[in-house]
Amino acid sequence: MKRHIKTKLEQAQEKLGLTFPDQLFDFISRLDKAEVKFGEEEWLFWSVTDKPKDTNDNFIITSSENFKDEWGLDGLVFATNGIGDYLVVLPGEFGDLIFVMMHEIAELKLFGQNIQDTLQNGPVDYFWSDNYCYKLDENDKLVKSENFNSNTPNNKYSENYFGDDYELRSQLDDLIDDEKTEKTSEILIGLEKLSDSKDESHKVWALNKLSDIYLKGFGAVPQDMTKALDYNQRAFDLNSHKAISNRAACYFFGLGIHKDIYKALELAKRANDLSKTNQFADIFATKQGGGMYDNLVDMITTEIKKNENNSR
Repeated sequence: MKRHIKTKLEQAQEKLGLTFPDQLFDFISRLDKAEVKFGEEEWLFWSVTDKPKDTNDNFIITSSENFKDEWGLDGLVFATNGIGDYLVVLPGEFGDLIFVMMHEIAELKLFGQNIQDTLQNGPVDYFWSDNYCYKLDENDKLVKSENFNSNTPNNKYSENYFGDDYELRSQLDDLIDDEKTEKTSEILIGLEKLSDSKDESHKVWALNKLSDIYLKGFGAVPQDMTKALDYNQRAFDLNSHKAISNRAACYFFGLGIHKDIYKALELAKRANDLSKTNQFADIFATKQGGGMYDNLVDMITTEIKKNENNSR
């Protein structure tokens, strides 16, 4: 066990008057890094990064006290997905069961039967499920479900969960276009799944969407240029004209990388040439035989000429 993590867990139990399920306590104590995968989802166990000698730096205590203030429930919050959702156990009432607190819809839903089962099989199908345990109503009053089912199978990542890739892409496209920020978690999970598609067109589409989300921010997801460029690079490596044009724009404006308008022009021309085979090229082209990024090429070319004239 990592001694400082074990100490932080013990401090949390003593401070909050609650006890972790044995398996969960042992699992967290042995973590070497904060990132943990449950199925396709990545969760962050920030106890790993708590400062060992700072008794005030305790992710579980801080998060659990905030949870108590908001929900009025005695729980141990132990992980977050980084966009406002948390994993929590309610040991006095539900033993080993793991719940996810979904902040955008203010519902507490079953996440897994216990830590070992969740690690092995992934979380249950909770996103579009109506199977909540508790929720906060429009007046922020706690409501307990009379129909909560604690035996939901772990089938979230079965082949039929999202349907085929085309159906998933269509669903995600609608959610993103309609700016359904309350579905941010679902969108990110779906895009990550689609980014591993065997169909390169779906894979590239998902990577570009993920890059756009982190470039601009979406709902609870803040702008993150490092992630935006990482996803952009993956699509760039697959010769995506959209990814190449986006990288050209980054060079032109100096977004996340050093500004280089000559590199921007080189990439914009490359993206434009690649786009000419696209069925929508004629719609976006501004000149006969042009491509989808004629305007981008012209804008960068104009800026280069302007700079060169000013330097004379």
